[in-house]
Amino acid sequence: MDVGENCRGKEKLYGDFLSWKLEDTLSQFPLKPGKIATFVVNIKVKLDFSCQENLLQDLNDDGISVSGLPLSSPFRQVVKPRVEAKPINPQESSKSGDFSHVKTLEAILYFKYSGGPGHVEGYYRNLSLGLHVEVEPSVFFTRVSTLPATSTRQCHLLLDVFNSTEHELTISARNNEDLILHAGECQRMAIQVDKFNFESFPESPADGTQYANAKQLEEERQQAKGLEINSKLDICWKILSLKREGEASVEGVLNQLVLEHLQLAPLQWDILVDGKLCDCDVVVDCKVGDPVPLQVKLTNWSKNSVGPFALTMTPYQDYQNGVHNYELQDAITFVGSNTFYIDSVKPTKDSVYFGALLFLYTGDFYLNIKFHEDNCSKELPLSWFCLPSVHIRAVEPVAEAKL
Repeated sequence: MDVGENCRGKEKLYGDFLSWKLEDTLSQFPLKPGKIATFVVNIKVKLDFSCQENLLQDLNDDGISVSGLPLSSPFRQVVKPRVEAKPINPQESSKSGDFSHVKTLEAILYFKYSGGPGHVEGYYRNLSLGLHVEVEPSVFFTRVSTLPATSTRQCHLLLDVFNSTEHELTISARNNEDLILHAGECQRMAIQVDKFNFESFPESPADGTQYANAKQLEEERQQAKGLEINSKLDICWKILSLKREGEASVEGVLNQLVLEHLQLAPLQWDILVDGKLCDCDVVVDCKVGDPVPLQVKLTNWSKNSVGPFALTMTPYQDYQNGVHNYELQDAITFVGSNTFYIDSVKPTKDSVYFGALLFLYTGDFYLNIKFHEDNCSKELPLSWFCLPSVHIRAVEPVAEAKL
């Protein structure tokens, strides 16, 4: 027994539409007279409904959606629920103002089977089974954007989620609290994610004569990136009243700007104070009067050599009222220079540069790190020079007990 399929339709599918395990059916053979063998076909559909204007006619906002339309994304704006009774005439179901829009998928399953004496003689039979599947939207994303996180290796992915069903729906993501959406409601969902390394993806050919191939390769790269990001999000929806659940995918709705924000910069800058890595909300404690080792490590994950660079570190105090005090000559001093000169770094290599700080008074201090504007730094994107924040707390040394 052999099984094949032929899917028809203009809609772009994400992932497999039909799937089955032929081994489960073959294990039921040979089939005795009067017995029945079961063949299970799993139907799973992922379609993009983000461009359906008629589903969002009452959502208005000054934002721009992923489809380029001025769609809304307020936290608590409710639109009119979908009409309960669907019109009999298919043409009426696509009119503006009707939320019962569906997409249609068709497929043909081909079965080739044989058995008994006919199988010995080489005879077989063919059977075709047509499938007609109507797909209604569950949830889709009207707008996708990003915000930076406290860590340079993370960011927040902002998704405006629209519930197009007639029922209350719960949507969840990895390491995120569940979000409850009423029928026809749109809310914003923020997911903190680790940035992705896309350097391993194949580059588009530079030859302009291969435009068709280059365009196809770029589309494949975009699709591969979306698939990789979506696999880390685990966005699922659930309708408790119907005991129905499914997945929501961001494939196909991530534009180039969002992908750039989600990409890990090819140049990784690590700053260590007293051997401790500075990132996120890390506060490094040190003692007044003791030299504190300071390290700057550059790892080059790009495909070309980079550098040389020069960066200057300037300490300051943040009064938490918008005022920064840089007049700290009597409180902090650098052992050596406060400017680090970094030589050229080859691909996949790293370089570490050392310095030291000496604190003369207690308090909370920060380091403002600036790159010198030269030809090397101007040739690279600004996103490649994203450095972590450095927060140092100088405390009084603990007095040693005298014997």
